[in-house]
Amino acid sequence: MASEFRRDKVVFYLIVIGFLAVAVRAFYVQVLKTDFLRNEGDKRHVRNIEIPAPRGEIYDRNGMLLALSTPMASVWVDPKILLEYDRNYRSFLNVLGLNDAELVALAEKNRDKKLSFITQVNDSERLKILKELQLPGVYLKLIEMTLQRDGRKIVINKESPSLWVDMRLIERYRHSFALLAQVLGEPVKVVRKKIESHDKRRFLYLKRSLQPQIAERIDQLNLYGVYTQDEYKRYYPAAETSSHLIGFTNIDDRGLEGVELAYEDWLSGQPGKKQVIKDRAGHVVDFVRDVKASEAGKPIVLSLDERIQHFAYKALKETMIKHQARSAVSVVLDAKTGEILSMVSLPGYNPNDSSQRKGRAIRNRVITDLIEPGSTIKPFVIAKALDEGVITTDTVIDTAPGSVRIQGERITDTHNYGELTPHDIIEKSSNVGASKIALKLTAEQQREFWKELGFGQESGLYLPGENNGYLKPAQQWQPIDQASASFGYGFNINILSLAHAYLLFANRGEMLPLSLIKLQQPPQGVQLVKPQSAFDVLSMMESVVSKKGTAPLAQVPGYRVAGKTGTVHKTSRGGGYQQNTYMSLFAGVVPVSDPNMVMVVAINEPARGIYYGGAVAAPVFKEVMEQALRLRNVPPDQVETETHLVASHR
Repeated sequence: MASEFRRDKVVFYLIVIGFLAVAVRAFYVQVLKTDFLRNEGDKRHVRNIEIPAPRGEIYDRNGMLLALSTPMASVWVDPKILLEYDRNYRSFLNVLGLNDAELVALAEKNRDKKLSFITQVNDSERLKILKELQLPGVYLKLIEMTLQRDGRKIVINKESPSLWVDMRLIERYRHSFALLAQVLGEPVKVVRKKIESHDKRRFLYLKRSLQPQIAERIDQLNLYGVYTQDEYKRYYPAAETSSHLIGFTNIDDRGLEGVELAYEDWLSGQPGKKQVIKDRAGHVVDFVRDVKASEAGKPIVLSLDERIQHFAYKALKETMIKHQARSAVSVVLDAKTGEILSMVSLPGYNPNDSSQRKGRAIRNRVITDLIEPGSTIKPFVIAKALDEGVITTDTVIDTAPGSVRIQGERITDTHNYGELTPHDIIEKSSNVGASKIALKLTAEQQREFWKELGFGQESGLYLPGENNGYLKPAQQWQPIDQASASFGYGFNINILSLAHAYLLFANRGEMLPLSLIKLQQPPQGVQLVKPQSAFDVLSMMESVVSKKGTAPLAQVPGYRVAGKTGTVHKTSRGGGYQQNTYMSLFAGVVPVSDPNMVMVVAINEPARGIYYGGAVAAPVFKEVMEQALRLRNVPPDQVETETHLVASHR
C-alpha cells in the first residue's frame, strides 16, 4: 500500500511540475519576452519603404513652367525568385504528367470550395519531389471523402496522399512572363530573355517611367518576384527651345546637365519613409505608419524669359537652315541687371526624349565653344584708349595704305581707308586703325582690361561644361599680341563672355555680374571706364547699323541700335586659319538712348556663299529684338522725320 501511495504521489507531483513548467514558460514567453518576440516577428513582416520626393519646379521670370516632376512608376523583379517558380511549376507538371491546359481543366472539374482535387499520389518518389518543390497553392492531404461534381463521383481515401491545388495562388507564378509582357506591351520572348540573362541577380529593373495605372495593373496580378515602386519623371514643357540651358535628369531623377545639374542640391527632394506589412511574396498588404514625410525639392525662378527664348530659337533655326550653317548660338541679357533673358544653342535636342540626350547635341555651345571674337572687340580697345586719354574722339589715325607691318606680321584692311577717326574705325571696321590705337596703350593696360571684362574668367553661373577661354599672361604680350587682340585674334572666349562684356556700353562704363536667377533689384556694378568714354563708343557703334555701316540689316524700326559685326576666320586643328570657313558675329545694344537689352548672335560656318556678320548674324538680332522690345514694353526712341511720317500714311 505504501508503495502504491508513493507511486501515485510521484505521478501527481510530476503532473504538477509539468503544469508549472508550462505556466512558467508561458509567463516567460507572453510576459517577459513579449516585446522581443513582437520585434522579431515584425522583422519578418514589417518593412520600411522609401517614399520618393519630387524635384522642385523650374520657372521662367514670368512664372512659366520649364520643368516639373510627374508621378511615374517602375517595375522590378527578383530574377532568382521568378525563374525558380517558373522552373518548379514546369517540374510540377512533369511529375503529374500533365500540361498546363490539362491542369486547369482538372481544377475546374474537381473544385471543392477554394481547393480543387487533382489526383492521389501513390508513388513515394513523386511524393518526395512534390514536397521539395514547395509551391504555393499546392497541398498534399491525408483525408477520406467523396467528392461529387457535375454528376461525377470521386472517392478519395487516406491510404495515400491526395493532391489539391488553389489556382488563385498558382496564377501568381503560372504565366508570369506572359502576363508581364501583356501589361507592358512587349513580346514575351523579350521579357523572358531579359530576365534569364540576369538569372544570378536579385534585383532587376524590368521597365521604368511607367504610367501609374500600368503599375497598378501589375500590382493586381500579385506575381511572385515582381514588384512596383513609385518614382518621378522630369517633364520639360518648352522641350527643345530651352533644352541646353535647363538640362535634364537621369532615370533616377538626378540632374545631369544645365540648371538641373548646377542646382541639384536645391532642386532635389528628400525621400521619406513609411512602415508597411508585406506578405511572403514581398507585396505590401497593409500600411502601418509614416516614419518620415518626404520633402519636395525647392522651386527655382530663372531670369530667363521663355517668350524671348522662343523667338530667338525660331530665328536661329531659320537662319541655320537658310545658310546651311553648322551651328548657331545667341544670348540676350537685361542691360540694366545682367540677367540672362535668353540663351539658345543649335543644333538642339528634345530633353523629353532620352534617345536624343547624347553626343554633341547636348552641348551648350554658348558656354562650351571658344571663338576668337574678331571685330566685335574693336569698341573695347577704343573705349580703353579714350579712358586713358591716349586718344580723343577727334584723333585722326592714318591707315594708309590699308596695311601695316608689326614685328614682321602684315595686318590689312579690306580697303585703303586713309585717315580715320575712332568713329570711322568702328564704322569701317578697320584692323589697321584698331591696331594703331592699341599700340598707344601698354600691353599691361590692354591685357588687364581684357581680364576686367571677364575674358578668360569664370562667369559665376556654375553651368556645367563652361569653358573660360585663354589669355596670355601679361608678361608674354608683344606688340603683335596687342595689335591682334585689338581686332579679336590671339585669344579666345565663349559667346556668353562677349555678351557680358557689352554690358559695359549699356551701363555707361559699369560692369554688372551675370545672373541666371531672377533678381529683385539690380546688382552693384564695377566702374571700368568713365561714363563718357563708354557713351562715346556706344554712339560710334550706332553708325555700324546705319546705311553706311556694316550692319544695316540689324536696324529695328522705331529704335536706335548700336552694334558691331565680326567675321572671323576659323582656326584649323593643325594650326593657322581656314581660308573659307567663317564664324559670323553680331553684338548689339538697344535702344541706344536708354539701353534695355544686349544681344550677341554667332552663326558657325555658313555655307551658302554669304558669311559676313552683317549679312548673316545681324538679321537674327533684328528679328528677335523686334519681338523682345514689344514683349518688354520698351518705348521707341527713334524720332522720325515729318517727311517720313507723311510718307508712311500715304
